[in-house]
Amino acid sequence: MSFLQQEACTQADLERIAKVLHDLHPEETGWLKFNAHKNFLGFGDYDVNVMTAALNENECDLKWHDNRTNIEEADLSSSVGLIVHIQPEWFFRRGHWFAIRYLDQVVTTPVVPKTFVGQPRAARSEAEREERDYEAKTFEPGFWNLDSKSPHPEYIGDRDSLNIFLHDLAKKNRVHVLHVVPLKTMSVSSSST
Repeated sequence: MSFLQQEACTQADLERIAKVLHDLHPEETGWLKFNAHKNFLGFGDYDVNVMTAALNENECDLKWHDNRTNIEEADLSSSVGLIVHIQPEWFFRRGHWFAIRYLDQVVTTPVVPKTFVGQPRAARSEAEREERDYEAKTFEPGFWNLDSKSPHPEYIGDRDSLNIFLHDLAKKNRVHVLHVVPLKTMSVSSSST
């Protein structure tokens, strides 16, 4: 799980969770009898129920953002971060999940030249492999896009930049935003209602 920035669960864990959820309610699968909590073609895509259970095992929970309200109105003070789901335009396309996380420290990272992004280290010349003079870039505390489709984490910026990022994303796609909150916070807020 890229969101937790550690190997908090493996694909085997997600498969186990999907099987448990399927075994709890096998009648929901319909006449085809495939597991509705994961992609039946074996692509490894899991539904939100599997993601919620995996986060629960790591002391977190999901809180859906109401799309009828602007993201600017969302209170992110108790959120550990966000998970964004881009819904596919048509049935056979796969949706995509990615995480956004706030880092409250200054981060300095090497800037890898675009010619090397996605290129295996062995494909570079010996001189290029030995060269360590990458430019370093320093980022202020802020939100980071941890999308696995990107070659590296992308700095978004402050809360205003996050709002712009999510608005731009919503203009092009059907987007669902979920707040990841610690389980303790979720139980306190649900018991107070």
